[in-house]
Amino acid sequence: MTETKRNAPAPAVAISAVLTLISIAAPVLAQQSAAVPGVDALKTRIDEAVAAQSNNPRLKSLSPTDRKGLIEFVAGNMLFVLLHEMGHAVVAELQIPVLGKDEDAADAFAATRLIRLQNGFSEQVVAEAAKGWFMSDRRNKKEGDAVPYYDEHGLDLQRAYQFVCYLVGADPEKFKALADETKLPKDRQASCKNDYSRALNNWDAALSPHRRAPDQPKIQVDVGYDDGKDKQLEAIAEAFRHVKLLEPVAELAADQLAWPTPFRLDMETCGFINAAWAASTHKLTLCYELAADFGDLYRSYGLTSKTSKKRKSR
Repeated sequence: MTETKRNAPAPAVAISAVLTLISIAAPVLAQQSAAVPGVDALKTRIDEAVAAQSNNPRLKSLSPTDRKGLIEFVAGNMLFVLLHEMGHAVVAELQIPVLGKDEDAADAFAATRLIRLQNGFSEQVVAEAAKGWFMSDRRNKKEGDAVPYYDEHGLDLQRAYQFVCYLVGADPEKFKALADETKLPKDRQASCKNDYSRALNNWDAALSPHRRAPDQPKIQVDVGYDDGKDKQLEAIAEAFRHVKLLEPVAELAADQLAWPTPFRLDMETCGFINAAWAASTHKLTLCYELAADFGDLYRSYGLTSKTSKKRKSR
């Protein structure tokens, strides 16, 4: 998912949300390949994090519901972006043929992997990843941004509804509320099982020849975090570095697939909102500004509490 390159200040509320998010995301990613017994691990951590943040002056203006929603929203969208860019990396490095648009294939990769990993975190976090595009569409309309029909990505609403459809296709009962909330028509819901099954089976088949055998050496997947550079982003950079968010993803990638060459995962200050896989340098970059922007997007378009909205408008 390559975002529009534009300047992005890091609101204080977004920084606080990301600090809380990454404190829970790292252990969850480390557990993602195995079922989590008992209560959903990430949901529990989110509840604990929300309670711990109740007296944070930067988040105090938000209701408990909106504090929780903000963290879940940033979590879901950052996880989806990371997996989307990993989809581009898989296509480029393993030379997997794509019949159709590259961006649609990467979306399908991210959606099917995220749905498959949901034992490690709340389904609400997964659902929030779908809501990001709906909010982005609302923001674009409010700000008068022209619809980029020529863009390599699908329209925000198209991507949003396709992801909702994948979720409904994977588990109609669990994601019924999301389908109703986003007004996905009943007849479309009925066809979503085929959409999800086809996407999942296609990606599993494409990856099957590239699975790493137990006796194959693992390719080196390096990770890196810059210092933030921008003072407003230093806290986010330090927190991501401290909890080692990228390391579990790198370890899983190296363990599961037989990559032809080493590559890198980096988090850094970019000066604009972006996430990208660069085939020429074998590098995946997540910008700190992107996490901050997700927090700002939710605060502007995702608040549910009337009290939070009133305080925000002051």
